[in-house]
Amino acid sequence: MNQKLFKQIRAEWRSNVWLCVELLIVSVVLWYIVDFCYVIYTVKHRPLGFDTEHCYSVTLATVDTSSPEHEQGRDNWEDIAADRTELIERLRRRPEVEAAAYSHVSHPYQGSNSGGDFTIDTLKTSGYTLMRLIQPDFLRVFRVEGVDGETPEEMAQMIQGHSALVSENLFDYDFDIKDMRPFVNKGIYMPGDTTNAIQVRGVTKTFRYNDYKQGQMNRCVFVNMGSLEHANANELVVRVRENMDKDFIDALMADAPTQFHIGNQYICRVQSFDSIKDNILRGDRRMEAQYIIGLTFLLINIFLGLLGTFWFRTQQRVADIAVRMVNGATRSDIFRLLVGEGLLLLSIVTPIAIAIDVNIAHLEFTQYLEAKGGEFLSAGRMILCSGIAYALMALMIVAGISIPARRAMRIAPAEALRDE
Repeated sequence: MNQKLFKQIRAEWRSNVWLCVELLIVSVVLWYIVDFCYVIYTVKHRPLGFDTEHCYSVTLATVDTSSPEHEQGRDNWEDIAADRTELIERLRRRPEVEAAAYSHVSHPYQGSNSGGDFTIDTLKTSGYTLMRLIQPDFLRVFRVEGVDGETPEEMAQMIQGHSALVSENLFDYDFDIKDMRPFVNKGIYMPGDTTNAIQVRGVTKTFRYNDYKQGQMNRCVFVNMGSLEHANANELVVRVRENMDKDFIDALMADAPTQFHIGNQYICRVQSFDSIKDNILRGDRRMEAQYIIGLTFLLINIFLGLLGTFWFRTQQRVADIAVRMVNGATRSDIFRLLVGEGLLLLSIVTPIAIAIDVNIAHLEFTQYLEAKGGEFLSAGRMILCSGIAYALMALMIVAGISIPARRAMRIAPAEALRDE
């Protein structure tokens, strides 16, 4: 069979050369499409490092000084901190609430950020590292875990007092340091501060910025709030028990005027993180959908082009099929010969296509992917995407050959030869 295939290819070398050129171009384009989709899928399905399911954002407001409900003399930081402490304690006492915490520009899926460069020993981050100013229960709300499998409760215990937690990738980008555990119990200096170090108590798993973000914005340092800092916190986050969050927003807002109006502080709005996430990611999802629609359209055109090419090629060989059947070839023999010829041509051009693919990736014309072994080019990524592209083209070739070949083999050999 192999000898027959090579003889057949040599006998029709002129048409096969042009077919190989077409297969080469299509293979490179299809690999690029597969690689693009692979990057999108990989980034979206990486662990986020947090869980926002059953979580809510509670917005607090302050009674205006011109309002008759405003309590005079309760506007200093100590009173505001006391009122906010009482408010969150009442929240924690509700049976449906699992955890609640104040934070400042720290929760997932938001556009506001706080941070800069952090220093431990002589190592200093560059670019931008997020600072998440939190109360310890923030880690319980979003179920943040440690690199050694510490539970959110254990991580919350670590960050008590004047302390901080660092994400495992803090020094990965600048110094290729994959393990931050040797820096535990050392002092970390905040952006712009070279004198007051905060003790690092633990290392968290990577806490990503959002589902689509890559790079340095996924680094962060969790810093424990001081005793009065929550008076200025702009976030109150809550986790509700899994079987008790039905109508949580309506129930909480119904109780807000009586139970959660303390001093001049009151609850004015409650949002689920599902809606917050949808709002923040709407632009990314729209862009992703546009790319996918465009790539799908291109993929369909590639499929129809290959299908038409091999369909027309097979239709032209009806007489050849008839001669083979007259000489005793079975339908299975003919089918294997035709499909084998198409797959052999694909196999011949694939190494050349892969060489072109490697150069395209080396020139950084592909999508960025934060990964070990290269952002634009890695062996595993190249092998996987090339393999998928080869498999898709093989399926297209088989489909383009199978349908007309089966129709041709149903024609009586004498009728096919008479028509020729």
